[in-house]
Amino acid sequence: MDGIKWFVALLLIVGIAWIGGKSRAVRESAQSATSTPKVQTAERTQTTPAVKVQPDTQKVPSNAPAGTVISNTIVPATDLAGVSPLRGKVTITSVTRGISPDKEYVLIQASSGNKEAVNITGMSIQSGISLNSQTIGTGWALFFPNTVGGSERIFLRPRGRAYLISGLFPFGTELSRQGGFQLNKCTGFFAQGKQFSPTLPKECPSSQSGPLPEPPNALSKICYDYLGTIPRCTAPPPKVPTALVADGNCQAYLFNHLNYNQCVTDNKDTPTFYKGEWRIYLGRSSTLWRSKNEIVELVDDEGRLIDSRKY
Repeated sequence: MDGIKWFVALLLIVGIAWIGGKSRAVRESAQSATSTPKVQTAERTQTTPAVKVQPDTQKVPSNAPAGTVISNTIVPATDLAGVSPLRGKVTITSVTRGISPDKEYVLIQASSGNKEAVNITGMSIQSGISLNSQTIGTGWALFFPNTVGGSERIFLRPRGRAYLISGLFPFGTELSRQGGFQLNKCTGFFAQGKQFSPTLPKECPSSQSGPLPEPPNALSKICYDYLGTIPRCTAPPPKVPTALVADGNCQAYLFNHLNYNQCVTDNKDTPTFYKGEWRIYLGRSSTLWRSKNEIVELVDDEGRLIDSRKY
């Protein structure tokens, strides 16, 4: 009888142990179903592709093509096809139709809102009707009439303007029919003996403004009064008044000082010497524009439209 009791007690102990083990297994299974092991998280992180963030702008290369703004950014490639990134930065202000190419010109101007100078060399001015076209060439920021070579790309600063004249460069040769120069305080001297359209402003210092010779070479009163009769930006005539024939100091000043080269030497370092205007000659021997029903277009060096005018 005691053996039976021991056998029943053993069965109860085994049963209790079996039930407890099964409960722990169920709890562990439930916990694993609701938690994320660190190993799984690491694996997902390694297999997730990285997302690249594209910059809004790109740096301009040092060898940026003609017709670009000198800037730290360029317009994204998603810009409208056929429209230049320079649109709004340079505009056509007016078109003057002439009976000859030297009297026919287009005025373009850089926006006052520009932060940098715009390179206009390589741009073209063209007809949207006849498809006649002419490319803007190079020029001289400081020009001398006997200059040969050395021209550079032309830049328009904010609010700067340029007259694009259809005709021949007035200081050119058969081998140099195109050219351009920036106006300065002394370029009014170029107009002596030549016709410019539009006319050149005569903003040279007056003939009496000096620098005048110091004693003992000071100018006589007669000489000084004679200087007052000579217009601005005008070299004196070769024949002086009779009263000055024997006045060597006066003649030395007249013929050595009143000319373009000396004017540049005396004034080139002054803040107002350079003007914000260019005269650019396209080198044509025939007119570029129709007399009426014309579309004048300014395009960049890739043929994209910058601005246009109709008449």
